[in-house]
Amino acid sequence: MQKTKFQKFLDSLFSFINPIIGDSWTKRSFLLLSLLFGFYFTNSLISFLLDKTVNTIFLAIILLIIMELAIRSYLLSNYSKLSIIIISINNFRIGSTYALILEAFKLGS
Repeated sequence: MQKTKFQKFLDSLFSFINPIIGDSWTKRSFLLLSLLFGFYFTNSLISFLLDKTVNTIFLAIILLIIMELAIRSYLLSNYSKLSIIIISINNFRIGSTYALILEAFKLGS
């Protein structure tokens, strides 16, 4: 078959989607749970601490430092073979970031 631009596009699309759907159910469910747990943990932590008389600036700085450490651990890992722990930490960070942004939109700030 001739290598057309459309065929190259389909090959690149397949090579992008195949690792997502080609993994085992155990790995995919673990990564989805880490994403949802990051969202739940951050959302409940923010809801709990907004009721208390805690300085929210320090809370935001602490959450930012934790997220930056998660990003650095992801960047310092080996790109060719990422372990499931590193990927789950990254998914936890993504869920946490989503919860922070959603809470900011709810508060209107």
